[in-house]
Amino acid sequence: MKLTPQQRAWADGADGDARALAMELLIAAAKVWDAPRLRPIKAAYVNTSFSASPSHLDLLETIVEGGGRVAVPTFTNIAGTGIGDLRSGPQAEALARDTARLNALHERIGAQPSFTCAPYQLPKPPPFGAHVACSESNAVSYFNSVLGVRTAKYGDYLDLAAALTGLVPDAGLHTDAGRAPALMLDVDVPPEAFAISDLAATLLGLHMGHLAGTRVVLIKGLPPTLSQDALRAIGAGGATWGGVALFHAAGLTPEAPKAQTQAAGVPQHRVTQADLEAARVRISGFDTGPVDAVVIGTPHASVREARALAGLLAGRRVASGTAMFVQLNRFTADLLEADGSAGALRKAGVQIVRDTCLYWRPAAQGLSGRVMTTSGKLAQYAAAELGVSCCLSSLEACVKSALTGHVSAP
Repeated sequence: MKLTPQQRAWADGADGDARALAMELLIAAAKVWDAPRLRPIKAAYVNTSFSASPSHLDLLETIVEGGGRVAVPTFTNIAGTGIGDLRSGPQAEALARDTARLNALHERIGAQPSFTCAPYQLPKPPPFGAHVACSESNAVSYFNSVLGVRTAKYGDYLDLAAALTGLVPDAGLHTDAGRAPALMLDVDVPPEAFAISDLAATLLGLHMGHLAGTRVVLIKGLPPTLSQDALRAIGAGGATWGGVALFHAAGLTPEAPKAQTQAAGVPQHRVTQADLEAARVRISGFDTGPVDAVVIGTPHASVREARALAGLLAGRRVASGTAMFVQLNRFTADLLEADGSAGALRKAGVQIVRDTCLYWRPAAQGLSGRVMTTSGKLAQYAAAELGVSCCLSSLEACVKSALTGHVSAP
């Protein structure tokens, strides 16, 4: 692998211990991935804010003590706690203290406190063709698939190493060859299934992840009017039940035309309505009966999704005994405060949660028992982490269920 004189100097410690450690990690990863060089990136989206674990705290303190500063604009994933998350008790208090400490350490190295799992919703996302380093799985998929931004799935702590150097291994999804499809899905589902809600897109994503694993996927047969939120749902599902970091959707995503020319001879699977229903049944722990909580916004809800939620709840109120949460990033929350949507949601009994997500311990007050959600990611992870039973459904069904306290059919 070839290093520039500057890169070699950084690796030898010429710019401090923190950058030397980052270079050590990147060089090791580049050797594993057989990358011929390190390449520059425009931005980094780091996951080290997600968990206030001893390892994260120790590493960030070491980076600060070693003079570490980010080399490119760097944005944080969600924090361990956030505004309005309704976590309480000694465990929550300790988590809040450690989270505040971790957040401060990120700011000391120059990271921007964005605290969102949906960084593509931030102002001025990277342009088509830009190279970045991203760790959050749904964001990796959205950047690669919907925006045509190039990133691998950078786990802890390669994402931080990339931020500190502005470099990543020039391999995999950063290359043209690495973006070619290795699996094709032919969607044989009535278009109206995707027009009714984003549930079909979520289920398609889950099924895609189950079939594809980590392979790049070409999807054919989707309606050309599919929204960006629906495309996001496909990517989030593919990352939840697999490791899909890039999918091409014919007629919808920017690199799909090229992918279609590269798809000759790749394995093909036909996807039917029965496959989508099987995915829904597999991930749902119940289909009827009472509902204790409803959660919207994993990944963080978009402005479109949150306004749709406010519209569906207009003039009504969540049932007594049923908790309802919507999870937002701070930028979306500010927009909703300005246009009155946030006030309307609160009036309807919705708890607005900002800067974090609720699918890990300690559980928020009211988030227990039987939980309905539009999110395949939350349905998968909250069941394991919080011990709740989840029902995956459409936004409309989730709202009806929140209003009545009982499951409404999708």
